Amino acid sequence: MKRIFFILMIVIFSSSIYGQLEQPTEKKLDSLKTKLETLFMEDQLFRRLYQDAEKKFGKDSDEMEYFWKVVEEQDKRIEIEFIKILEKYGWLGSNQVGRLANGALFSIIQHSSIETKEKYAPLMKESVLRKESQPMHYARLMDRMLVNDNKPQIYGSQTTNDKNGNAIFFEIEKPEFVNKRRKEINLDGIESFAKERSIEWNITQKEK
Repeated sequence: MKRIFFILMIVIFSSSIYGQLEQPTEKKLDSLKTKLETLFMEDQLFRRLYQDAEKKFGKDSDEMEYFWKVVEEQDKRIEIEFIKILEKYGWLGSNQVGRLANGALFSIIQHSSIETKEKYAPLMKESVLRKESQPMHYARLMDRMLVNDNKPQIYGSQTTNDKNGNAIFFEIEKPEFVNKRRKEINLDGIESFAKERSIEWNITQKEK
């Protein structure tokens, strides 16, 4: 319950505790861009190979157990580097390091501990509100945290399949207000998102 309350507070308030961050020079931004792009490549490397590995060794094999152990250890190492950057410079926007390096921050935080997600989500939100990071990245982060905790999502970014294989949304908190919440982070309405995934959406939206 405490964790869910914390997540909801992140949604309502953006953090101001990181106001004394260092402002990187242009040269330093180039270095950070390269660093983040490299971390992204490392973050994705094994994840792009796991399906081939599963086919070769079997999902429940000793080899796959070792495979995911290596991934877990690498994630921990990358998370340490990620935290160092955020603690010093904050959430670097695409206007600072480019779209790929900015997206790397999202990819890395997705594979970080729940404590890291909760601590640095406010930085991501601030960047989104300044239109320097992608709203959908923030929506996915918050919704996945809630869905993984068996709670209703708030932005409607997470889908699954019903028993017939049809795409459906995971439960959404007060779905009549989902567009209001999406608008607050500069995210398009859920109707077009649902249409892209062939999900019927007929819930009338409210502003208040």
